[in-house]
Amino acid sequence: MIDAGIDANNKGATAGRISDFNLGAAAAPVALTATNVLDAIVDMGTVLDEQNIPETGRWLVVPPWVAGLVKKSDLRNASISGDGVSLMRNGRLGMIDRFTLYSSNLLPTATEGSATATRIFGGHPHGLTFASQISKVETLRSESTFGTLLRGLQVYGAKVLDGIAITELYAVRG
Repeated sequence: MIDAGIDANNKGATAGRISDFNLGAAAAPVALTATNVLDAIVDMGTVLDEQNIPETGRWLVVPPWVAGLVKKSDLRNASISGDGVSLMRNGRLGMIDRFTLYSSNLLPTATEGSATATRIFGGHPHGLTFASQISKVETLRSESTFGTLLRGLQVYGAKVLDGIAITELYAVRG
């Protein structure tokens, strides 16, 4: 759903409005390792820079295996990141190249040969929207205790509002 709304300059093997960055494509994902994971994150930030996307509020959602690579990268040394505590001590990913990093195992995946490729999304809040509403509510008697239960139906959805404010990295574990 998200990947269909992303601007063509913000994903693929020739991402970038001005420069060319390899952010991976179907049948040709980027192989991420502890030595190149930071470069891939910086490339995603540069793609957004070339689209004149604001630097504040940027986010990046990575799968747990990428979070592990970040923790194994050069950032594990606190003196390189400028923090008082290393990633190895506190386990927080924090911010990298103006992106606040979040880890999720719910990112879309695809099979690429014998590997599993993951779509990693980053962007700015004005690129996406999310809506949620509780549409029905009912009360009922609890079967196992004395009391009343409340049950509701929640509906939700998301939409890409501005495709130039979202970027995608298509990657496999290298």
